Amino acid sequence: MPPKPRTNGKLQPAAGGLYLSLRALEGLKSYAYKPSGYTVLDDLHQPVWNYITNNWLPLWLAPNLITLMGLWALLAAYALGVKYLPEFAGPAPAWLPAVNAAAVFFYLHMDCLDGKQARRTKNSSPLGQLFDHGCDAMAVHLVLMGVACTLQIPQGWFLIVSTFCVFGPWLLAHWEEYHTGIMVYGNGYFGVTEANYAVVMLHLWGFLMGQQGWLWRPFAVLARSSLVQAVLPQFAVSLLAQLQLNQLVVSSVCSLAVLTGGQQILRVFRLAGSKQLEHTTLPKREHGHKQLGKAAAAAHIAQLALFFALGAAMLGVAAPQQLGQARVANATFGILYALQATKLIMAHMSKEPYEVTAWPLVLLAVQVANHVVPFADAALLNYSVCAVSLVLYLHYVVSMVREICAFLCIPCLTVRKVD
Repeated sequence: MPPKPRTNGKLQPAAGGLYLSLRALEGLKSYAYKPSGYTVLDDLHQPVWNYITNNWLPLWLAPNLITLMGLWALLAAYALGVKYLPEFAGPAPAWLPAVNAAAVFFYLHMDCLDGKQARRTKNSSPLGQLFDHGCDAMAVHLVLMGVACTLQIPQGWFLIVSTFCVFGPWLLAHWEEYHTGIMVYGNGYFGVTEANYAVVMLHLWGFLMGQQGWLWRPFAVLARSSLVQAVLPQFAVSLLAQLQLNQLVVSSVCSLAVLTGGQQILRVFRLAGSKQLEHTTLPKREHGHKQLGKAAAAAHIAQLALFFALGAAMLGVAAPQQLGQARVANATFGILYALQATKLIMAHMSKEPYEVTAWPLVLLAVQVANHVVPFADAALLNYSVCAVSLVLYLHYVVSMVREICAFLCIPCLTVRKVD
């Protein structure tokens, strides 16, 4: 349902729409954002971000437009990656990692400036938080694909598992927020800001050292020593000798991601306080119509696990093997991931029940089924599923934003003048 027309130049509030009921919109209106786990690096950046906001950003610049500017930078870097590295690995311009580094750096700071600009211009609203986190959901995929290019990791199970190890904890952070009301950004020492800077440094290393810099085997000399060969079994020595720097980095990141995911799950299920959370039981005034409790939390994880399992099957066995098809399949999963994440974020903010959207599961299952019992050209189906996913995702996002703008009587990409 589109927003009601303007009257005397002002948006008129609408009732429930296609995606958001009146009850959901009312719940969204009373939403309060509660972050936790900021790090030392976050604190050090606060004066810088405040200075930029107060001195460099014009008052007419809408906060959501700042968020979009950061996302556009990632999209531009992603497009260059598609052009020069359709298979993620292979020869590419030496400057490509530098472009990725600049894009991630720019996005990191735009992602932090939008909220400050909203408070400065008195345009803070639940839409801004949804817009910010919704863009973050898409940014996760764009950043990871850029990392794969710099690290020279071709399509395969190693890439699938490593990206899923990042996708998972990011989504679990919003699942945790749904059940606890608090978004945990880090443990006080390492968080989102540090992770983004680590990605920037990773790209800069690739720029300075070239493609071969990540293919270097740091333990090759050590593996040839008589002491190591005497202590370790032969398969371990061989593994050590062949271990590349990119594989070492990715494996380390995956280990940290799995640990983070485990902590997120533990904080929700143990129903006790922690350093990051004052409580892990949501206050009754914030319950709304949410599905809460251990059984509901487990059901949400089971649904998300099914989504990831179908995604892994599609990427691992059902995606066509022709040039560039891996890119299309990964784009499909990235779009569907962003949709599922946005749906979870929206459910939390509007205090509504949550369940995984079904049609993305159907699209993934169709591609997997086509691999088992072919009924369509695999490449054509791959492109079609990607196109349908993008259209439906954009329709969902645009419609939802219009419904919120109409209900709250606020603009999306312009600054509302406050008397």
